[in-house]
Amino acid sequence: MTPVPARGDVVLAAVAAVALLPATAVIVYRSLPAGTATALVALAAVAHLATAWRRAAPVTSHLLVLAALAGQLALTGLFLLLPSALLVWLSVAACAAWSARPWLPAATGVVGVAAAVLRYAGDPAVRDSGFGPAPWLLGLLLLALLAASWTAGLLRRAQDAARRATEERHAAAVAEQDVRAERAALAERARIAREMHDVVAHSLAVVVAQARLGQAAPARAQEALAAVEEAGRSASRELRSLLHVLRTGPDADAGGDRPAPGLDDLPALVARVRAAGRAVDLDVAGESRPLGPAAQLAVYRVVQESLTNTARHAGAGAASRVALTWGDDGLEVVVADDGGTPAPSTAHEGAGTGLHGMRERVESVGGRLDVRRDGGWAVVATLPAGPEPVSGEAS
Repeated sequence: MTPVPARGDVVLAAVAAVALLPATAVIVYRSLPAGTATALVALAAVAHLATAWRRAAPVTSHLLVLAALAGQLALTGLFLLLPSALLVWLSVAACAAWSARPWLPAATGVVGVAAAVLRYAGDPAVRDSGFGPAPWLLGLLLLALLAASWTAGLLRRAQDAARRATEERHAAAVAEQDVRAERAALAERARIAREMHDVVAHSLAVVVAQARLGQAAPARAQEALAAVEEAGRSASRELRSLLHVLRTGPDADAGGDRPAPGLDDLPALVARVRAAGRAVDLDVAGESRPLGPAAQLAVYRVVQESLTNTARHAGAGAASRVALTWGDDGLEVVVADDGGTPAPSTAHEGAGTGLHGMRERVESVGGRLDVRRDGGWAVVATLPAGPEPVSGEAS
């Protein structure tokens, strides 16, 4: 398929033909026989036409221009005086800039300069006219023009390469930004899923436990209903806080809503579990150290989810112990149960989802979570201590 020339090159070729071809025709028809003059004009027209493909087919265009000039060279040694001969330098620059062989115009140019100088020196018409410089001076002039044209083409080639590299870097940056945005969205969805699971699963576990208590001991039905109401209120408050963050962003002011739970909320959590009829002990040892809000929320959710799993899977009579041990490097959280009597109907209900969420949450703040079994289940989380964020101190 024949390459289509660029519009700009077609315009350039047309402008050059209008400017140079008539002057070339006037010179040759006044200086040479009509047959020779007609041939020179036809060859010049071929060179002008080939210029239109200087970017679409740079090598072919360059070779056609050289072939036309070679034909003129064979007809007269004074072809360098023709205005259309200037096209050769434009062709050299274009081939150096846009062809796959930037060395080609330099090689063909040197050969062409040598041929032009030899033809100029051996043409009787040139010797008889006494017109023009000495052959050696003409050779130097043509070599200088060749070097300038070839260098200009190489500079354009370097500019195009730099522009392409910039565009590629920009495209890569945009693609990387899209990947980061997608990862951030996935991480945010995972965070929301963990929050929803922790809030809803714990509250529903309390509701189920109280419903069982009311069925097993009708005399305690009012107590069970009160506990169900409190579980619902607590879940509602946490869901409102979560939805507020989703609407306004994680850094927005809570606007009077309940803040994210932390270490100070653990006694209330344990109290609610006790009110549901579960035996739970809370022990704190060591000197407390600074722990950021995200780490405190992770501790709270680990304790909450572990106690929920105990209520679901350990069965009636299971006792739990929550131990917070402060050390030099941070906080160790252990939530263990003694097994109790397993509940077959819920032994595998929702297994794995909460544990995966706990591990993700702890690892997101630089901690580690392990699950052990020795009679009952034990969840052990270690979190590094760290200073409060500047925003937290300011508030």
